[in-house]
Amino acid sequence: MPRSKMSAPSIEEDLLSSLLTRKKRLLVNRTSEFRADGLPNAEDLADTVAFAPQDGFIWLCGQRMMLLQSSVFGAMRAELISSLGLEGARSLLTRLGWQSGARDAEQVAKHWPDGDHDALFSAGPRLHMLEGMMNVEAIRFEIDNGIGHFYSELLWNNSLEADEHLATYGLSDDAVCWMAIGYASGYASSLLGRLIVFREIECSGCGHSACRIVGKPANQWADVDPELIRLNAEAFFGQSNHPQRSPEDEALAPSIKTALSDEMVGGSSGFIAARQLLEKVAPTQATVLLTGESGVGKEFFARTLHQRSRRSERPWVALNCANLPENLVEAELFGVERGAFTGAERSRPGRFERADGGTLFLDEIGTLSASAQSKILRALQEGEIERVGGNAAIKVDVRVIAATHANLRAEVAAGRFREDLYYRLNVYPIHLPPLRERREDIQPLMNHFLQRFTRRYERNIPGFTTRLRNVLLTHLFPGNIRELQNLIERGVITCPDGEAMDLKHITLGNQDSFPLPAGLTLDGRLHGVAHAAEQPASTAAEPDLCAAENALDSLRAFVSGQTRELGTSLEEVELMLVRLALEKTDGNITAAAQMLGMSRAQVSYRIKPK
Repeated sequence: MPRSKMSAPSIEEDLLSSLLTRKKRLLVNRTSEFRADGLPNAEDLADTVAFAPQDGFIWLCGQRMMLLQSSVFGAMRAELISSLGLEGARSLLTRLGWQSGARDAEQVAKHWPDGDHDALFSAGPRLHMLEGMMNVEAIRFEIDNGIGHFYSELLWNNSLEADEHLATYGLSDDAVCWMAIGYASGYASSLLGRLIVFREIECSGCGHSACRIVGKPANQWADVDPELIRLNAEAFFGQSNHPQRSPEDEALAPSIKTALSDEMVGGSSGFIAARQLLEKVAPTQATVLLTGESGVGKEFFARTLHQRSRRSERPWVALNCANLPENLVEAELFGVERGAFTGAERSRPGRFERADGGTLFLDEIGTLSASAQSKILRALQEGEIERVGGNAAIKVDVRVIAATHANLRAEVAAGRFREDLYYRLNVYPIHLPPLRERREDIQPLMNHFLQRFTRRYERNIPGFTTRLRNVLLTHLFPGNIRELQNLIERGVITCPDGEAMDLKHITLGNQDSFPLPAGLTLDGRLHGVAHAAEQPASTAAEPDLCAAENALDSLRAFVSGQTRELGTSLEEVELMLVRLALEKTDGNITAAAQMLGMSRAQVSYRIKPK
């Protein structure tokens, strides 16, 4: 494969840039074997496994994982060989293994910033075992960064890759543990900040009793070009993949690509989709409607949209429509003429006038009165407003960004929101998913808020305990990002300097509200209390039998034709069914969801306090 075609995917470049910029240096002078103790040890790593089957998540070191049948992996591998050829499949799987190892190294370094340096390295093989790839036995392990020495010789027993290759193709002439070799090289290179290349000297796929691998710095191998091409070493070196290039060269510290915003933290599919929509609409003049639950960050998204628009140098004005009494909303929006009502001793402009030339953010727009809705519609259509108590039209040039946690379509159907205004606002809708649907973003957000609040309060909190990470990764977060932010701020205030933040620091003694997820013991058994989903529902979810019976009577009368109108909202009917199901299941949310043909998250959302 020509090197010119070996350009690195941007995700790989970003990962390597992040890892190499830190240039993690192990300070081990000399060690000859993997330690059984140290930090992290095998039990510490096993503790990072957390299961949340009700939500469909498995976590390892804060990364989402999946269980996949080995036979399916073998079938996928065979498909790659068939479509890409032997060398093409080998290169692809080696690079995927590299990324997996590099990501594990990044998470280990984050989880145990004060870990024992040789234990940090041995965490890689132990994680590889936890992930079900093989059993690893250390034959010889030497590292001395003072003189740039590294040598590792390992035995792999029960290699999944070798077993699947044998099952499909029989004995091979060449080593076949491609993904595992990529993992070992990626983990070691990323942790040390130097390019380490592992080779499979013996392979059970070739008939040997076990796989024997050796790892050394790239410039100590002869004929290393094939490995460098498969590993896409150009991404590591920056400009060259020549094996003699020193790992200390200036190209080893490429700049990290900046994100859309220092504050826009997240890599989940839902967040990325919303962010891309924002980038597309920001340069235009289109009205934007942001939807999503309370606490998902609608105002932050709106402010970011303004900053990325052509109006960024013009005013940014925000108004939460739900926080004002109804009789003051119009005065706040459109301004007041002197004498318009008692207390109006002088004329003053409203939010529309103050935002002239810039952006007006209207949060919780679904709470506006019919009169205010009518005037906003006119402002959007005609570009003019009238102050309360005035009769002169005032021209305004305002871009409106509206936000709501309510279903405006349902509000239109119920007659509580103007249909024509809804379509004016819904020119470019962006939905922001709740945090429970973007759990991959929880850990980056935790780290982001920790950095923010340790700076604000001048504290020294090095990180989080494994227990706290697992608890927050499986928490439902009814308050979304706002709730997570508050928890981390509380933890920074409570946690002593120099100590990792733990569950007790965010709960203030009320740990019952954060049940521990199921985890894994060192001998491979599940442990931990049942997930919150299996606990009885809180009193907030207890059925109001009288209200349920009234809603049920209304539904029966409507279905039977006794009445022409339902007499209750669909939301109330839905909530009535959920409550009755919870009553029948003694508050078990998962069982109630199965009874109704809903997901557990859907049931939890409908019973949470509003």
